Amino acid sequence: MRVPFSWVKEYVDWRGSVEELAELLTMSGTEVEGIDWVGAPADPDNLSRFVVGKVLTRDKHPNADKLSLCTVEVGEAHGGVHQIVCGADNFQAGDTVAVSLTGATLESGLKLKKANLRGVESHGMMMSEQELGYEEKSPGIVILPDEWIVGAPLQDYLPVSEAVLELELTSNRPDCFSIYGIAREVAAAARLELAPPPTAGPAVLGGAPAAESLAVEVADPDLCPRYAAQVIRGVRVGDSPAWLKARLTHAGMRPISNVVDVTNYVMLGWGQPLHAFDAGKIRGAKLVARRAHVGERIVTLDGMERTLDDHMVVIADVERPLVIAGVFGSIDAEVDAHTTDLVLEAANFSGPNILRTELHTGIRSEASNRFEKGLDANLVPGGLDFASRLLADLCGGVVAPGTVDVWSEAPSLPRLSYRPAKADDLLGYAVPAQEQAGILRRLECEVDEGGAPSAPSHAAPSTAEWTITPPTFRPDLVREVDLIEEVGRIAGYDLAPETLPRHRTAGGLTGPQQVRRAIRRALAGCGLDEAITYTFVAPDALDPLGLPEGDVRLSPVKLSNPMSVEQSVMRTMLLPGLIGAVRANVDRLNDPPNLFEIGSVYLWDDQTSPAPAQAAEPGAVLPHEPEAVGIVLAGPLEVESWTGAGRPTDFSTLKGIVEAALRALRLTADFVPLGDAVAHFPYLHPGKAALVSVPGAGGVGAVGLLRPDVAAAYGVDDLKLYFAALALDRIAPVALKTATFEDLGAYPPAAQDLAVIVDRGIAAADVIAVARRAGGKLTRDVHVFDVYEGGQVPADKRSLALRVVMRSPERTLSERDIAGVRAKILTALERELAAALR
Repeated sequence: MRVPFSWVKEYVDWRGSVEELAELLTMSGTEVEGIDWVGAPADPDNLSRFVVGKVLTRDKHPNADKLSLCTVEVGEAHGGVHQIVCGADNFQAGDTVAVSLTGATLESGLKLKKANLRGVESHGMMMSEQELGYEEKSPGIVILPDEWIVGAPLQDYLPVSEAVLELELTSNRPDCFSIYGIAREVAAAARLELAPPPTAGPAVLGGAPAAESLAVEVADPDLCPRYAAQVIRGVRVGDSPAWLKARLTHAGMRPISNVVDVTNYVMLGWGQPLHAFDAGKIRGAKLVARRAHVGERIVTLDGMERTLDDHMVVIADVERPLVIAGVFGSIDAEVDAHTTDLVLEAANFSGPNILRTELHTGIRSEASNRFEKGLDANLVPGGLDFASRLLADLCGGVVAPGTVDVWSEAPSLPRLSYRPAKADDLLGYAVPAQEQAGILRRLECEVDEGGAPSAPSHAAPSTAEWTITPPTFRPDLVREVDLIEEVGRIAGYDLAPETLPRHRTAGGLTGPQQVRRAIRRALAGCGLDEAITYTFVAPDALDPLGLPEGDVRLSPVKLSNPMSVEQSVMRTMLLPGLIGAVRANVDRLNDPPNLFEIGSVYLWDDQTSPAPAQAAEPGAVLPHEPEAVGIVLAGPLEVESWTGAGRPTDFSTLKGIVEAALRALRLTADFVPLGDAVAHFPYLHPGKAALVSVPGAGGVGAVGLLRPDVAAAYGVDDLKLYFAALALDRIAPVALKTATFEDLGAYPPAAQDLAVIVDRGIAAADVIAVARRAGGKLTRDVHVFDVYEGGQVPADKRSLALRVVMRSPERTLSERDIAGVRAKILTALERELAAALR
């Protein structure tokens, strides 16, 4: 909300700067986002060059048909009479005008200099509303009231330069959505006198009573608790005076006409939205507040035809709707240049219903922004009186006696119990009892102290209990703690003493957080960069992967309100996002990156769950959200430098990175060929891919080379991409287990090397697994240290050299022990894999 500084000062005698006011409001709970200076530069020397002038003569320019040569009185302090050339034609001798003298800097940044126009000198300029900043375009200069003092600073009458406070208001404070409401906050926080409400009615009433010209019916009081109207006759619709245009413009609204501007001015100043009807366009001389009929249509003021439903409220005459209540008017009863009689509406509507109407129509106005928050119905009469007085003064109208006011019943005021001692306990510092009472009274609460004597500055007895009646414009004050919060923010939160916490709670990462941190550090240590890609993807994001029909990954979660088709479903794999990050870097001529990502995927699998009871749609089914790790290698881990070429990545590089990540979790990994799982990973090269398993967790993912045709389909043609996908939700439960003590061994190990011949199709991992199992508890390690294929080995076979390490914690192994282990291993290899000792 935009709040002109000069407007606030009309209602409260603030003597400080605008910066001090912003600090006061912020510290008392009304957030000031910034201060916007509008108009001409605000330094005193510049403002002194804007003065009130009077046109003494106006003659035709001797050398130009469309220019006038004028003499203008600007006061003795500014040089008396100045000669000014003007191009406007909407003034005459004797008019009071706004003058900017030579040397003044305008809002546009233009600095006036002595000019020579068609051979005639001009000293200064008579200003238009456009040059003052009140209109986007102005046909002529601004004509000021004759009673303004010639030579006086223009800033005394009009905001040539203005500071505007930008406020961020909360939805539970509808009372602050007005200038008078902000002034009330300033007066309470600064202990200043608040001016009376600006709601005095017109001095003179005339004509037939309003009730004789207009009838009002409220058909749905649950949606329209109060509806009131006044009648103003004989108005003249035209331009608003400059001061009114300035106020509206600086507050963020566009001037339209004097009638509409008055309604907006009252809404901004008092907080009650208003609507003016052309009385001659109301058929049947009756207004009805009712629910719209299903399919009923209305053409709003923006020229658009809108279809209504029976959840919306309209203000209608006896034949058709005239207003979408609280939101937007229609052209059927619009005030125009031919309007002479007005019906002025002030009403109160259901906030939730107005909010629903806004959402369904797509219309949000300054009025609906206030109504949706729940306005006080007691604002209605003051708004009508305020507006009718201005309409009488500015539009020449005569206000009819009486108001047509339909209000079924005023709600009862809440009465809250309040304990001053409790306030001290909750705030953590003492606020004298009488100060608490003073604060609440300055906020217009009624305070009944129960006949307790007024001790000037002492704390109230711990048993004291008051009765507080909040004002009707504060619907947020419903509990004792709400009142205590008011006392705290006005007394000053800065009074709270600085204390250390009474208890110190131990911090630490949760188990899943520790797992994520360990993986991040391990992968970053391997030279990879972490990526964060979009959770929302296109429906065809997985098409290039060739997943089989019926795969759960091809049925993503669909968004009901997507931002675009490209982000209309939730990802089921991390791969497309990581490839997209690689492609984006390559397209920008960056080196191919090596990336990893830790994030959730969303699956409609057999692990879906119902929504919790507090969800927006209790009972709805939620997708399974497993956490995954994705790794993509696209370039060398070490860049080329003067020390040598960069080290290229290959399958072994990816395998080593995965092993390093799992080692950081105190886990070991087993890698086996895809086998029957190749259908689940059709996007990986079948001869350069492997499944990853972890003891205690089973299969946790796969690693391998992305098929070239798949990479090309994603727009990456010239790179080999190696990809790993790991299921973090399966890894986490067995990760980072506490390491147990293991004796390093007082007895020396013994090693035996075996060369066995096996079929080429048998994996080395299978040979190692059989040897470890057969070797028994004395076998501590088995690994392959050499592979031979040559003339001494059959063509369909190969020789694997195994090193078997044995150790006993109890004794030094004998030759008999070593020979026994060796024999068991050879027997098992021969039986299970048809291996032969070379």
